[in-house]
Amino acid sequence: MWYYINISLEEYIKFHKTNKEKSLDFVSYLYYLMDKYKFYSVALYNKANISKQLFSSVISNKSKPSINFIIKIVFTMHLNNHECKYLLKKASFTLASNSNYSLIIRYFIESNNYNLNELNETLIKMDIKIK
Repeated sequence: MWYYINISLEEYIKFHKTNKEKSLDFVSYLYYLMDKYKFYSVALYNKANISKQLFSSVISNKSKPSINFIIKIVFTMHLNNHECKYLLKKASFTLASNSNYSLIIRYFIESNNYNLNELNETLIKMDIKIK
């Protein structure tokens, strides 16, 4: 399938670089979301039940976030499905349609149910290992 772009290369690059979701790295996008939803670092890692050391390590790019880390952030900030996908993608993760673990998480997000305890109970009840 062939398709043509009707803008110049410079316009194409400018458009993609000004799109925050596409141009920011994981940490920058996380800060963007924190600003958007009015979360300070301390409040976020405390409410998400993430240790200060781990949060600091990820924010300073000393370690890569786990999918569990990101899901805790998503549920704490009540991110929508789109924001969740982009945050996961920036850390090289995805919620795949062939994974019950991923589908359950997506179901909770799309149902606006951000209760981590309920999510964990559901995963345990369905005999799915929490990652």
